[in-house]
Amino acid sequence: MAAASGGAVLGLGGCLGSNAERTEDRRTPLSERTLRYGGVMALSGGLESVGTPIADAVELPGKQLDASAVEADVQWRIEDSKTTARGGIDAMRTLVDAGFPAVAGPLGSDVTLQAVQQASIPAEVVNCSPASTTPTLSILNDRGFSFRTAPDDSLQAVVAAGLAADEHGASSAATLHIAGDYGRQLSGAFATSFDGEIQRQVSFSDEYEEPLATALSGDPDLLFVIGYPEDGVEIFGHYYDGHAGGETVFTTDGMMDPSLPEQVGEPMGNVYGTAPSSNGPGYDAFAERYESEYGSAPGIFTANGYDAAAVLLLANAAAGENDGGAIREQMRDVVSEGGTEVTPDSLAEGVRRAAAGDPVEYRGASSEVVFDENGDVSGIDYEYFRYDADGISVIEEVAPEVGA
Repeated sequence: MAAASGGAVLGLGGCLGSNAERTEDRRTPLSERTLRYGGVMALSGGLESVGTPIADAVELPGKQLDASAVEADVQWRIEDSKTTARGGIDAMRTLVDAGFPAVAGPLGSDVTLQAVQQASIPAEVVNCSPASTTPTLSILNDRGFSFRTAPDDSLQAVVAAGLAADEHGASSAATLHIAGDYGRQLSGAFATSFDGEIQRQVSFSDEYEEPLATALSGDPDLLFVIGYPEDGVEIFGHYYDGHAGGETVFTTDGMMDPSLPEQVGEPMGNVYGTAPSSNGPGYDAFAERYESEYGSAPGIFTANGYDAAAVLLLANAAAGENDGGAIREQMRDVVSEGGTEVTPDSLAEGVRRAAAGDPVEYRGASSEVVFDENGDVSGIDYEYFRYDADGISVIEEVAPEVGA
């Protein structure tokens, strides 16, 4: 499942880099350039229900520039990771082999860890994930090629643990988490942050009922479930079919899907959750464009997807060539203070200015999008939500207590 769009595709020499001379006084004009970026998205598998809307958001900046007066051709291409590590590696290698110097994605922490270490980093291709949250990404030996617009999960663990105690009076908890780095790290971070007894931390992969029964065997006050929407259908189907008790259930961003109660066939009134909110200064402008283009409201991590692609395009324009190393050197510059402010409303003008060598400051839809030395973003609040028969209702936004 792949899609390509944008302006006419130039010959290979024009796409892979600039052979023209570039000095501080002479930059390659936009009219002679093709701005290229790829996307490794979850168009099938466990994250399909949220991955497809994120892919739409990743394409939106390309469509926006293509419809603008920007003289450069814009080419983008989406490849399907199938929400598997093998699929993510193959999708990334397809884009690398096709000469794309920068990639938005992948989605899912375990997919991203494998794809960037085995495909994009060795090829010196920049990646910027909109939906990979494991703390492990912060400590990769990535040589500066890996970024993300999604926050580190250690912050979400603090928020969820605080709500479990303060809002639900939980003094004991168990976790049920998907096998792999994403589930293991978030379960461990929750256990460290929770002010009470952690009875068990149970993993699952292809079988759900026995791990669910094990997690609930100590009658915890709260069950913390970490997985993807596809897992949620199975887990909550078994849960309401014979395991539900008086406990409160919490989920996380990976399982945030408004269609879950309908698929499970239960209102899921005792299930709450946390997920990063999109509160950037450019969110309203992004949301308006997204709804106009696709006919639906943005969902989880869609604003992060837009920001990932927008920053890659600005960095490409500033670099002046389709070269991963040159783009890497511009990633922090195009979001730093001191330049002309750029938002989703003014992306085309921002690309023109960046290509001319003018400093720009992108202010995003998901957050301010300021990258630290690890390529991480900060300053993101979390939605505290609950499920009901109609889907999801947001109760409030909560700011994580840094250092808690």
